[in-house]
Amino acid sequence: MHGVICGYGDGGLQVVGQPDEPLAYGRPNLPTFLAAQLVRRLSSFRGVDLGELLRELATAAA
Repeated sequence: MHGVICGYGDGGLQVVGQPDEPLAYGRPNLPTFLAAQLVRRLSSFRGVDLGELLRELATAAA
């Protein structure tokens, strides 16, 4: 996740760090992390044509 690491001080919630790299799940400081963007990496994908996509969406909506 992209975002900032926060701490609580005299003035309330304060930013104490802004990592350059995404912060991974399982990190010990994750509870103090205010996420702005979730980063996902695709492990696989499949190309479909528009007709197939529309059929799948119609089936899922029914």
